[in-house]
Amino acid sequence: MSTPHPPVDVKRAVIRRDGEYCLLALSRCQGEATTTDHRANRGMGGSRVLNDPVNLIAACALCNGDKADAPALVLLELELRGLWVRPAATHEKTLARARETPVEALDGTRWFLLSESERISVEEAMGAR
Repeated sequence: MSTPHPPVDVKRAVIRRDGEYCLLALSRCQGEATTTDHRANRGMGGSRVLNDPVNLIAACALCNGDKADAPALVLLELELRGLWVRPAATHEKTLARARETPVEALDGTRWFLLSESERISVEEAMGAR
């Protein structure tokens, strides 16, 4: 059975993990994160697979809604920053793509998301390999 949204405690932890500010920063951004956004959209009907915290980022309510209707150039910018992940053939493959795609914060730092409360900088992750 699909879960329409991530649990509230996971959403709160993701918002804390991401510094409590909206990572999307679209034109009507409110700044403060009050919800989470799926980097890879769950699509019609959704899938609990894509409710994984590595597929979630902190967002404000306006950016969360605006991303759904964003023009191609905005989606391209979000994709370059790891905030929008193109769907793959299956939800599992899409989640793997999200796991491998770092997120770029507004200050330019890039992070791999590990869980609802953990992230590691790209530099740190590359040094550990």
